[in-house]
Amino acid sequence: MRLENKNAVITGSAGGLGAAVAEKFAQNGANVALWDMNEKGLEEMQTKLQKYGVIAKGYKANVTDFDEVQQIGQQVIQDFGRIDILINCAGGGRDIALGLRDLDKSQWDKLIDLNLTSAFNCTKAVIENMIENHYGKIVNFSSVAGLRGGGLLGKAAYASAKAGIIGLTKAIAKEFAQYGIYANTVAPALHVTPLIEANMNPAEIEELKKNFLLKTAGDPGKLAELVVFLASDDAQFITAALYTVDGGFSFH
Repeated sequence: MRLENKNAVITGSAGGLGAAVAEKFAQNGANVALWDMNEKGLEEMQTKLQKYGVIAKGYKANVTDFDEVQQIGQQVIQDFGRIDILINCAGGGRDIALGLRDLDKSQWDKLIDLNLTSAFNCTKAVIENMIENHYGKIVNFSSVAGLRGGGLLGKAAYASAKAGIIGLTKAIAKEFAQYGIYANTVAPALHVTPLIEANMNPAEIEELKKNFLLKTAGDPGKLAELVVFLASDDAQFITAALYTVDGGFSFH
């Protein structure tokens, strides 16, 4: 119960890695504010997490809309009393595989907004409350694409945004350490979630696994354990750090 009585905002938590993180947080005693655009997924996750005996509430949130996110942040503070943890997991986008020559400006803007600006928006929504409480744990999701100029799937805009996440996280850690606020980055490669399985056939997944030193994909639950650790008081001397969770992909 590393996160008992902590209040966490987790974006992109109606599915994929965000849902895995949200469930692991609830298992560790955290109350969870679920932010996503998928209302059905939010309802399902809210019911699922409440079975762990924690407070869980879904908020339909377009994390690329600055004003909307600020309003929802204030609502969460009103509902939960305070925000201790922010996990910026929302990201992706259907055009992530487009290279520079194939991207148009609107596609670039959408990918940057979803994968980088969203983290700025959400951090702005919680940071004043964290300063007031002299406590905060922020974990931002980057990607191996941000380390390699592109991953197995994500290319120009996605890689740029995820590289930006690393810089943003370090800037947050540096600016707010004096207020007891920590910020760290995780950079995953392929983790097989229900969302991945719905969009890729087993043969495609097996082919991607060949790119990793360990010749396997990541376990979302194990990745979520790392995020729990970084959000807990056990990580009391870790900030501005980058954790790659990629089976050795960024190494070679």
